[in-house]
Amino acid sequence: MDPDAPLKHQLYLKLTAGISLLEDLDFWLGYSQDVHNDFTTKRRSDSALPRVRSEVNRYLTQGESGFDYVYLEWRRSVTPEVHLRGYGGLLEQMFAGVGSEVLWESFGSRLAFGANLNWVQQRAYEKNFSLRDYQTLTGHFSIFYASPWNNLDFGIHVGRFLAGDRGVTYEARRTFDNGFAIGAFFTKTNVSAAEFGEGSFDKGLYLKLPFNFFTRGNSRDSYKTIIRPTERDGGRRLEGFAGELWWDRRSVRFDSLWRQKGLMQL
Repeated sequence: MDPDAPLKHQLYLKLTAGISLLEDLDFWLGYSQDVHNDFTTKRRSDSALPRVRSEVNRYLTQGESGFDYVYLEWRRSVTPEVHLRGYGGLLEQMFAGVGSEVLWESFGSRLAFGANLNWVQQRAYEKNFSLRDYQTLTGHFSIFYASPWNNLDFGIHVGRFLAGDRGVTYEARRTFDNGFAIGAFFTKTNVSAAEFGEGSFDKGLYLKLPFNFFTRGNSRDSYKTIIRPTERDGGRRLEGFAGELWWDRRSVRFDSLWRQKGLMQL
């Protein structure tokens, strides 16, 4: 967000594709084609940390059209309680790399535990297959709790973030029976408020809007987004690859199925 000109926009077309190569192996691709935008690079980053996120305006201008992601993903449940995930490629708008995630979730329990580890390298601003010099190792241990109150779920992630800082992310989400979800999070790390810069620490809102609102048929697809008041570098994780396995499996969780038992027919 640029306080001097907070209302910026982009109109673009986005192509997404998913191909199942094997039973447990999928190929994912996303490409955005710019139609019109008014982003600029007038407000440059003054970050004292490695600029893992605060150069977002350069990705929005130099990479107004390009690959959002191109990667392979492997998933498998090795036991009813243990679930694995591995991936590699252009993982998100700003980072490419390889990583893995493990989740322990006992059926019927409200507690779950997870861990993820990722080696990543910063992508070029043009959002092609080129990479920049910055590399880092990031990972977290996670604890999840499915509360019995109003579909509220909680997650705590402890570990090393993209800029090399260490700390804890706290998040809470409420998921409604129609699939709509809203949540909030904040992160505190060993970076001081002065070193972090504007905003003092990372925080934001999470929104998930299921496509069922707009289609006649039943669809499991949805639009997900994260809203932040400002883009800084402290406390930042990989988008979609740092403790997401538990959230992705929410619809097959015991308490979710129990709430929907009235809709099930023999």
